[in-house]
This record gives sequence, C-alpha cells and structure tokens, in this order.
Amino acid sequence: MAYSINIETDLRPAYYDEFHCLAAGCRLSCCKGWRISFNKKDYLSLKRQEGSDDLNARLADGLHRIRKGPLTEIHYGEFDMSTDDCPLLREDCLCALQMEKGHDALPVVCRTFPRGQSYQASGCLERSLSPACEGVLELLWNLAEGIEFRSDPLPKEEKKKLIVHDGQPLAPFFPHIREWCVDMLQDRRYPLPERILRMGLALRELADGKTDPAAWLVRAQALKEQTEPVMPHQDENAALVMLISNHYRTVMQIQVVGKDFSDIPQELVCGLGVTRSEHTGQTTFPTEPYQKARARFEEEFRDRDYFMENLMVALLFHLHLPVLSSGEELWKGYVNFCNLYSFYRFMAVMSCREGVSDYKKELFRLMVYASRSLIHNGARQSSLRDELFQNDSATLAHMAILLGG
Repeated sequence: MAYSINIETDLRPAYYDEFHCLAAGCRLSCCKGWRISFNKKDYLSLKRQEGSDDLNARLADGLHRIRKGPLTEIHYGEFDMSTDDCPLLREDCLCALQMEKGHDALPVVCRTFPRGQSYQASGCLERSLSPACEGVLELLWNLAEGIEFRSDPLPKEEKKKLIVHDGQPLAPFFPHIREWCVDMLQDRRYPLPERILRMGLALRELADGKTDPAAWLVRAQALKEQTEPVMPHQDENAALVMLISNHYRTVMQIQVVGKDFSDIPQELVCGLGVTRSEHTGQTTFPTEPYQKARARFEEEFRDRDYFMENLMVALLFHLHLPVLSSGEELWKGYVNFCNLYSFYRFMAVMSCREGVSDYKKELFRLMVYASRSLIHNGARQSSLRDELFQNDSATLAHMAILLGG
C-alpha cells in the first residue's frame, strides 16, 4: 500500500549557498568538451531567440536537432561541440546568450549545472552540487570542519506530495539511516577507508533483510563506537597490483571529455610505469611509481585529509544514498560508492605523480575528470559496479581491498 510524504522544506549542504560560477576564472569550463543537450522546450526557446548579428549567427550555426537515439523528448536538441567549445562561448569565456538575453534565456542544463535537486524520501527537496565543477571542489577544499546541512521552508509553488510505493519498508527511516551514514563518514577518529567499511558492515545487515530500524540503529551506533579496527590486514603489494590494474582499465575505457582532459590517459600510463610486452601481450603494473606518488600525496596534503571526506559526504548526498528500495539495490549502491571512492583516491594520488609541479591544480583537474566520466555517466557507473558482481567481487572483503589503496 502506497503512502504520501508532504514535502515542505528543502535540505542542502551549507556550502550550496556559497556557490557561484567562476565564469572567466574557470580553468575547466563546463562549456567545453561535453555534449550539451536539452529538451524540446529549450530547443524551441533557443530557436526563437533573436539578438545581435553575432548571437544570431552562433545560434544558427551551433544548434542542432538530435535525430537518433533514445529519450528524444529529453535529448531533443544539442549544441555543436565539434570544436570542443560551446558555440555560444565567447573568447572571454562568457556566454554570448546570457550576456545579451539574461540568465533565464539559457537552457535548463546551463542554468542549473552543477546544481541538482529532487524530492526525496527524506521528506525534503534536496539540493546538491556536482563535484564535476572546479568551483565546487574549491568549496570542499576550504571546509576544514566538514560539511554541515541547512533546511528552510519551501515557497508554496515548490511544495509537493511525494508518493512512496509499497514494498519499501525502510523508506520511512531513510533520514535516520542516512544521518548515521553521514555521521560515520565524518567520524575523524578513524581513517576514511575504515569509516566507509564500517558503513558497509552496518548496511550489509539491512541489505540482508533486517527490517527493524530501531534495533539496527543501536547496533550501528555500537559499531561506530567500536575501537578495534575492522579493516583487515592485506598483502599490500598484491592489493596495489589489483587496484592499479583495475583503475588502469577504467581510465582506458573512459571516453575523453574535451581537450583539457585528452592527454590524461597517456599521462597516467606514463606516471604508473605501465608496460606491455610486444611478444606476449602481457601488461605489467609496477607498484613503486604509485607508492611514491602516494607518499608525495600524503605529505603534500597532510593538512587536507578532510577534502576526501568532504568529497565522499557530498557524493553520498548528491547520489541519494543509501538506496532503500530493496536490499539488492541498497548493496549495489554501497558497492558503487566504494568503487567511486577507490577511483577518486587513485586519481588523487596520481595528481602527485612524477613530473607534476602544481599538485593542487592537477588534483582538481583529475577530480573533475573523474566526476565527469563517472558521476555524469550512469551507464559507466553501473557497468563498473556490475562487473564486480559478475566476478563475485561485490563482497565486504573485496570492498576492503578497494578502500585500502
């Protein structure tokens, strides 16, 4: 039997209110490299725009219908990105349409990115920011005390009744379960991988069918307070070889998203010292270059441990985790979260590879690259996650290996 939730407030990380577009100051513009598509309403609105001769020419030459592929109502039109830049992007890195016609003339995707919002079982209209934006990463970089959240009443026109369908017994307890997850991720008594693994140990119970949230919260809190580490001892060299080879394959599968990122795969191959035998076709993954990069990363960013914490809390919220629609989906969401952390951590370490001079600049570049390639590509996320399930690697023991690199 379905039930309804009256949504009358929003929920957002406090830094959401501080975000503003870096515009001409952005090094990794969202107006470059990406495929920028929009729905029929936005397409027709753009076709009707009239302005200067320059703007009219940009729109006439740079706007196309999408004739093939699924979801044509949503992906109805697109900008011509054949030159890598949006045709509306001026030389000063400002939007010709916005400068002439105002913010409201932009298609929704341009008006909102990197913002996202949706009505959730938390009972709130949740607003978040994607880490695929350099400006968002800078905000996370400056939150030494961690992420806090804010909530305000919604205006009448944004209030909504959300219908939750039967078969989701945990849905009413979503706010409490997620609050525990956020608290666990922000518990700085433990290293971040340890926090994520503890979160998995607790969520595994729910995934296995435990449906008494009150009793679960008691056990979860006891797990949070347990002083003995839960991260198992690992053969570091074997774990690193597996981690490097897995993420190497991921990098090589990623479709390049713009000239700012086009050299990244080859840069990482060189930085890792990966070699391939011409005779046997075997690929060798040495661990020493990665270990040296990791040592530099830990030294260079030793006072910024909180950055990765902030990133993962932001992702948990942005991806609306944990998923409580079923035990299977809950565990899939957790496995995906571990996979994302492992890839982000790998990329963060590689920002300090041999030959890099500005570690923070490279860190942000690789974080944006990772976010655009995975957070904004649900099919790729699902493929990487499902590969773990197909290989019987979606276990807590394997998650510990992913987290421990």
